[in-house]
Amino acid sequence: MNSLNDYPADFRKCAEFHGHVCPGLAIGYAAVKAASGALNSSGSEDEELVCIVENNSCSVDAVQVLMGCTFGKGNLIFRDWGKQVFTFFDRESGKAVRISLNRPSPHRDRIHELRKKMETGQATDKDKSELHRLRDEFTLSLIAEPTNFFEVKEITMEAPEYAQIVETSPCSICGEQTMTSRMVNKDGSMACKGCA
Repeated sequence: MNSLNDYPADFRKCAEFHGHVCPGLAIGYAAVKAASGALNSSGSEDEELVCIVENNSCSVDAVQVLMGCTFGKGNLIFRDWGKQVFTFFDRESGKAVRISLNRPSPHRDRIHELRKKMETGQATDKDKSELHRLRDEFTLSLIAEPTNFFEVKEITMEAPEYAQIVETSPCSICGEQTMTSRMVNKDGSMACKGCA
């Protein structure tokens, strides 16, 4: 298993935020590197850069750390499509790039096989060691050659809306303050979706 010091400083920063090193985090790191090169951008202080992610995996943490795209600022948009795809839009240039993972780990089948053994308690120490080695190899290869695993396409798209500040109102059932744009009518009263 590699030491955290074996990785570039910006990847270590992602790992510290994420909590561990894994191939998923490296996928996000590599996607960011590919996007940075294609857009000539180093990130976003506010909403200058928007990222639309099509997954909610470890990879998204690298996008938040390195590109400054976050849910809190409203410049990280999540689409639950289960794909390692990242679309970056630069508001200043109007340029957009779609980064999609199109090449899996060269040891994907073996990694899945070893992971199954781990989950069922059948993995030997040798199996565990092999799994860690293969995952580390994939992680390092993503970091070393980010564009080798991705298709990078410049695309045309409309600018995503800016984040909006919306009024809140108490839910008629639980009383918790809720964005009025997210409330629903429940028997003539406005309620949060959880109560409705």
